[in-house]
Amino acid sequence: MAYESSGFLNEHESPFSLESHNSDYSPTNEEIKAIKMVDKLFSRAKNHRKAYDEKWQDYYRMFRGKQWKDARPSYRHSEVINLIFRAIQSEIPILTDALPRPEFLPREPNDFELSKILNDVLDCDWTSGNWSYNFTETLYDSHLYGTGFAGIDYDSDLNDGAGGICFKSEDPFYQFPDPSSKNVNEESRYYIKAEPRDIEILKQLYPDHAEHIKSDLVDILRREKGLSENVKYKSPTDNRTVMEGGSPYDLESKNEALEVTCYVKDMETEEEEIKGEVGLDGQLAASTYIKKLKYPLGRCLVVINGVLVKDQPITEDNGKFPFIRLTNYMLPREFWGISEVEQLESPQKIFNKLLSFTLDVLTLMGNPIWVVDNTSGVDTDNLFNRPGLIVEKEPGSEVRREEGVQLQPYVLQMIDRMKIWFDDISGSAEVSRGMRPEGVTAASAIEALQNAQQTRLRQKSRYIDAFMQDFGQMYLSKVFDKYDVPRIFRITNNENTTKYFKFHVEKQKDPVTGQEKKIAKVREYNQGADGAYYEGEEKELSVQKMFDVKISMGSALPFEKNRLEDQSFKLFEAGIIDAEEVLKNMRYPNAEAVMQRMQRKAEAAAMAELQMQAPAPVGAV
Repeated sequence: MAYESSGFLNEHESPFSLESHNSDYSPTNEEIKAIKMVDKLFSRAKNHRKAYDEKWQDYYRMFRGKQWKDARPSYRHSEVINLIFRAIQSEIPILTDALPRPEFLPREPNDFELSKILNDVLDCDWTSGNWSYNFTETLYDSHLYGTGFAGIDYDSDLNDGAGGICFKSEDPFYQFPDPSSKNVNEESRYYIKAEPRDIEILKQLYPDHAEHIKSDLVDILRREKGLSENVKYKSPTDNRTVMEGGSPYDLESKNEALEVTCYVKDMETEEEEIKGEVGLDGQLAASTYIKKLKYPLGRCLVVINGVLVKDQPITEDNGKFPFIRLTNYMLPREFWGISEVEQLESPQKIFNKLLSFTLDVLTLMGNPIWVVDNTSGVDTDNLFNRPGLIVEKEPGSEVRREEGVQLQPYVLQMIDRMKIWFDDISGSAEVSRGMRPEGVTAASAIEALQNAQQTRLRQKSRYIDAFMQDFGQMYLSKVFDKYDVPRIFRITNNENTTKYFKFHVEKQKDPVTGQEKKIAKVREYNQGADGAYYEGEEKELSVQKMFDVKISMGSALPFEKNRLEDQSFKLFEAGIIDAEEVLKNMRYPNAEAVMQRMQRKAEAAAMAELQMQAPAPVGAV
């Protein structure tokens, strides 16, 4: 059965055309309907994103220091002092210094023990998966493009085939959300990820359709379909070329095809038959039919070369799309955020021009021109700027050197002023870079300036809080759904002592209600006298409800943390709070062990004092 393209992926010039790519592919009516739905949704998402992604590549180049677009003569300076790089690199280390991570809190008192175990499981996954790096990469994307993306999924090949949760950053160029959405899973009907992937990998992932998976980039270099006018720019990090609409492709590689993954909350319904029961008269009642959603939690479709290679219902995460958004600066009632580079691009270019034009003047005027009469008898090839040069000329002629134009004093003042304006726009101050501001010597005043100038960082920390909230809830959903086989976790606490425990979640049916319930089973390992570890008794913990997610990112900023420590010490010296509260406010890494030692020391001192005060026994010397 042949069918016509509906405009899906205009960059590939109708890859649904069976005559050009897959003449042997005969889709069913249901497959045609699904492919056209993906076509329609993808086109809508691409057209909406055009208003936001037009200058993404320019922002990346500005960050990397490639800030001059026009070809300039070799004698003209094209210098760059990259203030954008300095501004971004001053913020991200501060935001990641506290290692932001969610913490699970129970909604019921009975779940307190389970919440501690879940925190240990997350700590193990976070460390073993190096998720801090992935989060930092997402944070860089949000600064460069205004919005960063991360994906959370389950990979059955991790941990030597035992499987595991994977958390990774996603390229913003490949993300196409629902234009009407406010967040990935907020007022969002669908979400599309379109990524070029190696054909061999795609054939391994979809072996049933391997014969239909072909490169859809073959005709770009041949220009048989007139795609050259659609090319906008090439990626500076690799050889990918981004076409009209923002989808990246590699012009030098013919071994890739575009994998379009569409998550959609499909409202398609189907009829379910309810058979009638036998009545008192022995007659079978007629069957009734009810309508219900065919995909109650959603639907996942994958299209490659106009071929539907995957179509299955979403059965986990309560139908949530497996992506998380991180915003740099918020645009009210918009999905996309504001890039850090967007507001700094213009002052950066002005600063570069002022600096380069000043160097041009110094270069040109540092070597003034010679004025020589044609009757002077002087060979002009011998006129150069060697110190002590002697020029002999004919009488009555003139040989003179013109004085260079002096650099106006306001030029350097303008450069200094532009730098100040740039720092004002970026929100960067000297104290955030470890420099003491001029005219301020008091420690309390410097501390106040540090806190005052960190307003933007505190705002961004709130966006990180929201990101971690979404991540924590999706991670818990994955744990309760996928960690159904016993697996061993290793935790090394701050005392460098290692403990092991075995954890998994079982799904059981309640014998009374018949409803499915989840039971978390935990078995700790205890270290014996011989140093070996032995399995302890298994504990069963009922999973009643989802857990709350707490992120304390705001108070963990370095300057705010120092202020809180100083305030705690002052309150302790005044006798208002005790040592335990000081350690808690400082988030001392070994606080519990320190408090236990202090308690044992206090008990020993109290026991010794009681022995000193006790009356001596009768007859004792």
